[in-house]
Order: sequence, then C-alpha cells, then structure tokens
Amino acid sequence: MTTEPLTQTKTGTKTNEDNRFIKNVPSVATVMRRALIICCLLVLIGFTGTGNVSARQAEDSGSGPLFGGQWTWANNSSSQTSELSSLPAIAEDYTATWCTNCVKVEDVLQDLDDEGTIKKYHFHRNNDHEDPFGSNNTEEHYKQRYGTGAPPIVVFNGTVKQIGSSPNSDSLETDYRTIVSQSLALTGNTTFTWTDQGNNSGIVSWAIDIDLTLYDDYEMSVNAWIVEDSAEFKEGSNGKEIYPNIVKKIINLGSEKIGTSSIDIPEAFDGDDLQIHLMYHFTPLDNYEGDNTIDNSEDDEKDDSLPSISAITSIMIVISAAIIRKS
Repeated sequence: MTTEPLTQTKTGTKTNEDNRFIKNVPSVATVMRRALIICCLLVLIGFTGTGNVSARQAEDSGSGPLFGGQWTWANNSSSQTSELSSLPAIAEDYTATWCTNCVKVEDVLQDLDDEGTIKKYHFHRNNDHEDPFGSNNTEEHYKQRYGTGAPPIVVFNGTVKQIGSSPNSDSLETDYRTIVSQSLALTGNTTFTWTDQGNNSGIVSWAIDIDLTLYDDYEMSVNAWIVEDSAEFKEGSNGKEIYPNIVKKIINLGSEKIGTSSIDIPEAFDGDDLQIHLMYHFTPLDNYEGDNTIDNSEDDEKDDSLPSISAITSIMIVISAAIIRKS
C-alpha cells in the first residue's frame, strides 16, 4: 500500500492536497490590489453619467443667432405676426431622463419660461436606452451647432452656452438672467401661418422683415420645430415622470425670407399635444454645408450602450479585469 508523503510544519502535519490549496490562496497584497481596483471602478461608474457636471463660465457657442418661437397647436390653424424685439429668448436644453442634475436646471428654466423671459426647448440624448425621447434628427441639430457632451447643457439665443448645474454666481437663475439680458438687438417683424391638413400634415407659411446685411457672415435658414408639449415616462431615473417641451423633429424649410412649405409631422409619444414652432437659424458661413438640411426621417433605433458608462470607464474595466486575471 502506498502512503502519501507528509509535510511537517510548526502547526502540524499537512498533506500534498493541503499544500496545493495553500499555494492557490492569493496573498494579502493581491487581495488588497484587487479590492483597490474594484473600488476605483465603482467610483468611476458612480461619477460617470449622473449628469453631475459643474457649471463653467458661460461661453460662446461657436454658432450664430437662433430666434423665433412663434407657435401653434398642430391640430389648430393659426396666423400671427410679431415684432422681432418682442420675441422671448430661446433656451435649448440638452438633457436626459436619467440626468438628476438636469432637473435642477430645468426647474430654473421652467420658472423663466412661466414669466415669459425665455421659451425653453428640451433636446434629449439619442441612442440612449434609458431615454425614449431622442432622435438622430434632433441630436444632429444640437451637435452641428453646439457640439455635445454630458448633460445638462443650455444654449441661449443660439450664441451663449452654459454647461452644468452649479451656478457661477449666487444662483443659476442669476446666471441665466445675465445671459438673456445680452439681447440680440433684433429689429423687424415675422409672420407665421400654420394650416392644418389633417393626417399628420400641414402647410407652413412665413415672412420675415429683417436686414440680412447685418448678418453677412451667416447663412439664414427657416425651420419648423415639431414639439411635444409633454410626455409621460415613469421609468426615467431622474424622477420627473412628466417631461415637457420635447423637440421631436426639426424640418428645414429653406433660406428665403418669404415662403410656404408642406410638411409631415411625426406621431406624438403619447396624447395629442404636438405643436409647430417657427425658428430662424443663422449659421456661420465657415460652418455652413449646403442648405444644412437635417434628415427629416425619424430614426428612433436605440443601441444597447449604457449612458452611465463612458468609453474611458469601459476601457478601465477591461484593463482592470486583465490585471485581476493576471494577478
């Protein structure tokens, strides 16, 4: 009969099986290294995609003026003329349904909108499985004019951009009022007419009286913004549940000062609360590509990427996993 050799130690007698077990037990240093890597990953994931972006000083958007805001319900024919100087400032808010700090920004924007100081519009991230409101069409508009980044981002009158939710002054309200006070000094008037044709279609007519020689370095385009007054999404992790003033589609109508165009409008996310808004975009000639028409087709396909995990974090996860495996 063969007897398994024994190993004598200070603590007693151990078999080869015991020795193999001891050999496979990681050292204290290895365990601590793994724990440190895991903690770093958790911190990275916690900081990424929460929308917790500190506000920087307001900056030039790199694009041209954007103004307008005359609107009517999509199911209601209407005609209106306004002095350009009477139009409210336009606030374009880049947001997401998972962005908790965006709620703080949007509460301030709502207060300013309620008093008539601004007219706010919310652009939701596209290709985001946690946010059903974005589209290629609206994402491309924001990206072309202002670039994109982590929300919240707010652009006023197309020209001034403020990133983040922490105020530069005593409050976000003060920050925004200071920006809005920098008027575009517009003179002239604009007429907007919408004729509902039923079956999600209609005719937009416009006429703008403005001295375009003041904007020789820009190309003007006239646009219809299709906006959903509000939509319910209880799954949004920032807790809002009801999301207002969602820009669903932007349709380029051309560059003429006077014109008429037939358009088709998308379906609402829920309810029957679509609106048609008339907007004038000015784009620096250096950035202008043809008529800068945005694809009108709706492409609501979402990828499976998590908005809360950036490319850098993903790379860190892969590298850390490799280190753990090696150790």
